[in-house]
Amino acid sequence: MCDVATVQKIANCLGVSPGKIQLNEEQVVTRTGAQNKTVAGFATILESMARESKSETAQNSIVTQEVQAQVYQWIEFAVLYVAPGSKDKYVSKQLLADFNKLFISKSYLVGHFITLADLAVYYAIGDLIKSLSPVDKENYLNLSRWFDHLQQRPEIHQGETMLNFTTIYLHNWATGTHI
Repeated sequence: MCDVATVQKIANCLGVSPGKIQLNEEQVVTRTGAQNKTVAGFATILESMARESKSETAQNSIVTQEVQAQVYQWIEFAVLYVAPGSKDKYVSKQLLADFNKLFISKSYLVGHFITLADLAVYYAIGDLIKSLSPVDKENYLNLSRWFDHLQQRPEIHQGETMLNFTTIYLHNWATGTHI
């Protein structure tokens, strides 16, 4: 999740140059940007890109110190728990349930606007969401609503195939067994 490709996608979302992104000898993602300044660590890189960006998402992520702290916590959560947990069958079910419950009353992870926290979790959980069947997507309706809302933004899906979140599943399931 905190790999070169994800950092490049988020840089594109923010409208900033990704600079030179690579893994160092300890397999930690690093970014060399303006004035040859090197920044290491996924959360730190996203924070530095947010300061460079004039995008809505970046500005929403740094509006106050409290918002910055919450965004940073969600990014760390995405790196340490969501991304690895998405690959484990049992942890992933709990993740899906927890996010679904969270999005009952929220549209975004921090505040009322999209932030870097949403981007980090979106990309961390993306492969897991892609693996869900239509019925599973309906079972996690609040999470599906959040994911679908984000994927509708061109700067986020970046030309990738968008997932179908239609709730009309039964038309394929019902086989017309009426008398």
